[in-house]
Amino acid sequence: MSKREVFSEFNGETIYKLTLTNQNNMSISCLSFGANWYELLVPTKNGKQNLLLNFPKVEDYVETNQYLNMSIGRTAGRIGKGEFTLAGKTYHVDANEGENTLHGGPHGFNQINWNSRIEGNQIIFDHQIKQEDDSFPGDLDVTITYTLTDDNQVLIDYKATSNVLSLFNPTSHAYWNLNADDRNVNNLNLYLRSGEHLELDDEKIPTGKVVANANTPYDFRHLKLIGSAIDGLQGIPEKGIDDVYILDDHDDSLPDAILENNKQNISVEIYTERNAIVLFTANSFGADQPYIGRTGQPQVGVALEAQTAPNAVFDSRFGDFSIEKGQTKHYQTKYRIMF
Repeated sequence: MSKREVFSEFNGETIYKLTLTNQNNMSISCLSFGANWYELLVPTKNGKQNLLLNFPKVEDYVETNQYLNMSIGRTAGRIGKGEFTLAGKTYHVDANEGENTLHGGPHGFNQINWNSRIEGNQIIFDHQIKQEDDSFPGDLDVTITYTLTDDNQVLIDYKATSNVLSLFNPTSHAYWNLNADDRNVNNLNLYLRSGEHLELDDEKIPTGKVVANANTPYDFRHLKLIGSAIDGLQGIPEKGIDDVYILDDHDDSLPDAILENNKQNISVEIYTERNAIVLFTANSFGADQPYIGRTGQPQVGVALEAQTAPNAVFDSRFGDFSIEKGQTKHYQTKYRIMF
């Protein structure tokens, strides 16, 4: 079953909500604004439960949390001083966090009202991002596809073609909370297939060094309570996690992350072909954020953002998210939902 309907009007444009439901009565909904992953509804004995945070109005995203569940691009993470080099040429792109460029800058994917349609079991968004729109080199034709399968998987596919050498490192900034009641995520178990994370400077720009996770609160190589890690990080300014985890050697058969509510028997497995996941525990979120059915508070949700490590922009040891002239690149992240 599928449905495309008007969600609201914003800045003179119509925002659409697109919904798919599979044979197990699991549903996903997306908004055309930001190619936003708006809902993931699973059936329970008490009715459908949304596993994602969301807001009632588009204005809430713009005014209180512009990245909540948004598609992120052209580049996820931070580019220090908005500066990078490609083929010996240095580029400067617009900053939106001090002097740095965060999540594609002030005119990233999250600011676009995307063309939208439903085809079969897919929600499809497309848009051409021009250089004059976001200051990155060249024009980028982007398609973002959400696929819902009958075995309760959600696949997000990012496809882009560029007319010049440029950058492409997209992700989903989905925030998860698997609790039916109004509590934060500290009672959930988390696994991350990662033995190290990136060292970050005071502006959260990677320094190029890595830090071992073993014997620290950052270690999630075995399922453990998110709250136990948070308790061990109260001595740092963040009082939680906002870090880039480098994934261990790739294995298609193994999940790269697992988020689990064992009291409700709900879990999400994440599989990615990328080399990093940013783990963010929403440490400074507060009551000013008007979630549907939840109270804004620290650790109200957890983001697990699959991407190429952001310091690949200046250090090829950590990957490459350049896109060549005329090249088409695909990235896919798979979410397997169990309930």
